[in-house]
Amino acid sequence: MEKEKKKRKVNKTHLIKLLPVLIILCILLIGLGIYILLSIKQYDKKILPGIYIGNIEMSKNSYESAKTTLEANNYDTLSQEMIFIINGNEYKYSLADLGTTIDYDKTLDSIKKYQKGLSYGEKNRIIHKKEKKVFNFVYTINNERLTQILNELKETTHVDAVNGYFDTSEGIHYVKGIAGYTLNPESSIELIDKFFAESPKEFKIELVGDSVTPEGNDSYESIDTLTSSAVTPFVPNTYQRNINLNTALRYINGTVIEPGEVFSYCDIAGPFNKQGYVFYYEFVGNGVCQIATTTYNAALTGGLEIVKRYPHKKKSLYIAGGLDATVASYGSGWCVDMQFKNTYNYPIYIRAYSEGARAHVEFWSNSNAKEGYEYTTESVQIGQRGYRTYLHKWKDGVEVEKNEIATTWYSED
Repeated sequence: MEKEKKKRKVNKTHLIKLLPVLIILCILLIGLGIYILLSIKQYDKKILPGIYIGNIEMSKNSYESAKTTLEANNYDTLSQEMIFIINGNEYKYSLADLGTTIDYDKTLDSIKKYQKGLSYGEKNRIIHKKEKKVFNFVYTINNERLTQILNELKETTHVDAVNGYFDTSEGIHYVKGIAGYTLNPESSIELIDKFFAESPKEFKIELVGDSVTPEGNDSYESIDTLTSSAVTPFVPNTYQRNINLNTALRYINGTVIEPGEVFSYCDIAGPFNKQGYVFYYEFVGNGVCQIATTTYNAALTGGLEIVKRYPHKKKSLYIAGGLDATVASYGSGWCVDMQFKNTYNYPIYIRAYSEGARAHVEFWSNSNAKEGYEYTTESVQIGQRGYRTYLHKWKDGVEVEKNEIATTWYSED
């Protein structure tokens, strides 16, 4: 019992000796806490260490002095290049050229919001570790100035579409069209506004453009073969007749007949009082019938369906009997026509020209258009003024069919 009393007395003595030390430690801790708190508190109106806007250090600035610092660096900031990518090419403007300005208040508000959301512990760590944190500028876009620049760029960057066309330098070959390009200023402005709203770090953006569709028909690429042709001779020194003949050739040259479409000679080459023709009579242009005849024979040897064909009153000198086709146009608008139908699964291109006092009409289509068949015509005289014509169909050099085309009787010698 006596022992226990002595032990309590010793412990009490030790506690009395330690008490001043504990009090001093508490005072020191409270002082340290107050010091840390005051150190942190001073950044309620100042910017924390390690804070940058762009490459400008803003640490320890008050928000008022920070705005002054930013304004002092205004020129350098707005001299940065903005790169527009248009149709694969780059176009450079300074931010100042674009009429861009810096919204200093919104820029600093982002820092205020960030610091307000930090705990005391996080702020204390940042103060002592000085970790770098970069904020971006908040920009204001001058849409009027931007619209002006984009409209100018639209003109300088516009690329016309190259329409598809037939190359006739070596046979017939269709050259596919190439799409053009035009800048879309309205959509581009929307994109730029969104781009700046996201506080970009890199000033590079691909603008919105629209493709300009070329005219043409890609199905014409299937045209690769001379499927049939016809040639008729003419007398070179019949000047006025040859004018009509060559005019008709020019009108039908380059005509494309789609699958299932009916070719009308009068619709393409007629009426025969239009520009280029020389009249002999009220209703007919002398010489146009020879080109209708040449076209008719190209259609026959192409294995195509004949829709309309009328003979002359007397046999023509430039073609075998029964293989001619007459055409005429009247003031009323009625026309004696020659027509055929494209029964191929491919389009037909007509090439028509004169060379060496001979009229040429060629039909070009796909190599599979005639499905391996070839066609020839035959004219057989029956009586003094009559002719019966036939179409022979061949496959691999063997005749597989013979059909009557027409029986023609001429009323004049």
